[in-house]
Amino acid sequence: MIRWHVLPLSVETKDADKVPAGARYVVADVFAGSPSFQTLPKSPDEAVKSMIDAEKTMVSGDGGKKAYTRVFEGVQSDRGRAALFHCTAGKDRTGWANATLLTALGVPQETVMADYLASNDYRKAANEAILSHLPAAQAAVYKPLLDVRPEYLNSGYDEVKATYGTFDRYLKDGLGIDARELKELKRDLLAG
Repeated sequence: MIRWHVLPLSVETKDADKVPAGARYVVADVFAGSPSFQTLPKSPDEAVKSMIDAEKTMVSGDGGKKAYTRVFEGVQSDRGRAALFHCTAGKDRTGWANATLLTALGVPQETVMADYLASNDYRKAANEAILSHLPAAQAAVYKPLLDVRPEYLNSGYDEVKATYGTFDRYLKDGLGIDARELKELKRDLLAG
């Protein structure tokens, strides 16, 4: 089993990952060398723009391409398909990894979006707890950073189209997944 870890924005040792016996721990640093999140936004609009820009960096930034290539290599190479990938909140970097995998497998776009947006429900209590400890003005700026929104994921798909033309070209040229590997992935992961 391979356990993928999509590197968080800041590594905290307080709640270190507990890696199951027999698992191989691999770090995939999505924002390596990226200017993403180097400055804190000062308004809700700046926060939204930061999230949109970060999503684009996940697609076309060198760190993003290397990280997601490693994630896909891990999914492809672990014949038991016991791969786990996550990040700090499990919504942005993990969200793009999951959306990419589901899209590659041919899952309808509306299903991929619904799955992505489910993070708002799963993270609701944790997000509310964080925001409740902040002054209102600061909470308003921070909330877009905690949310997942259609415009965030869509900006990733827009970046795929702008940079690669098609999703298949993104898989091939950006992540190194050729038609044969994609066929094997579908055979191994899809039922029916």
